Amino acid sequence: MNATLKVIAASSLLLAPFATANENVPDRYGYIGGHASFYTFYDNRVIGKTVNGLEDVAFYGGQIGWRFHPNWSVQGWYETVEGDAESKYVDSGLRLDMTNYFASGRYHLNNHGLLGFEPYVGLNVGEQIIESINSPNSDKNDELMAGLELGLQLAFFKHLVLDLGTRHAYSLDREFWEGQVYAGINLAFGISNDDESQSSDEDAVTNPEDVIVLDADNDGVNDDVDQCAGTASGAVVDETGCEVDDASGQVQQAGSLYFPFDSDRVQGEFDEQVRTAAERMKAGEKASIRVEGHTDDTGDESYNQSLSERRAESVRDKLVTDLGVDGESISTQGFGESRPVGDNNTPEGRARNRRADVIVEPQE
Repeated sequence: MNATLKVIAASSLLLAPFATANENVPDRYGYIGGHASFYTFYDNRVIGKTVNGLEDVAFYGGQIGWRFHPNWSVQGWYETVEGDAESKYVDSGLRLDMTNYFASGRYHLNNHGLLGFEPYVGLNVGEQIIESINSPNSDKNDELMAGLELGLQLAFFKHLVLDLGTRHAYSLDREFWEGQVYAGINLAFGISNDDESQSSDEDAVTNPEDVIVLDADNDGVNDDVDQCAGTASGAVVDETGCEVDDASGQVQQAGSLYFPFDSDRVQGEFDEQVRTAAERMKAGEKASIRVEGHTDDTGDESYNQSLSERRAESVRDKLVTDLGVDGESISTQGFGESRPVGDNNTPEGRARNRRADVIVEPQE
């Protein structure tokens, strides 16, 4: 266990200098979690200037924190070892209880990472309480500590964040250094992204017509990626917005609905094309509707796949309840984060990607 902690944390720090923009950690969230850490005591002053130093030892504890800005977070840290801290020299028999409390401020390299890991650096201050179990009535050593931490984080299963790193702290009382590597797992809650632009992000969701305006030729491809402006309405186009041959000439993307972050709740109303298609179907025109769900790339890929499927189902239910379309004529499919139409590095782009496309397919 101890050796594994060392290898994991040390490897994570070696990777940090080669970071590229692939991180998937949310911009804002609160969290609570647990961790294991492995301490190395660099000299013997941890227990007195003339006393033998301590063996390396594992600590276990918990942490709570809040990431209140895409680049900044604060964390409270507690850990303890009971009786397992002992002298480097077996014949001394010295054994200690040790408890650590740290408060950290961290700077996160938002939108930088490697294989999903996001690097951070931090400063911390805390208290280390040392008590001998050989002499339970002796005074406790209470050390004021300050130090630097470096680490990497990775989000997975949507609400879990892996935290790997190292901390090196200095005693301001006895003037000694000690180091640790740690591995923690955090349960995240209150997840959101880019609060500074949240109002524009939410406007794009709650007013889907504002987003559709960005598709001036109404071909289902937003203007920022449309390479063929002015395509005729209802034309079949590829992902670049350019018309493609279609022998039937019948497939038509009628519109899209947009969703809040991490939600499958439908907001807004269907546009006129969807309503017209529904009326024609109720009037007897033979056609089918396909609803395709999509997400942005925040979080775990498998979770996003499931979310995209739920979004497609929600739009199907709305077509049935609001427009009276026969449910048997509607099929759904989720594509997860695989078909973005906006830039996932911006709030506006992510808002466009959190969508469900409604596609009408007339039949012979």
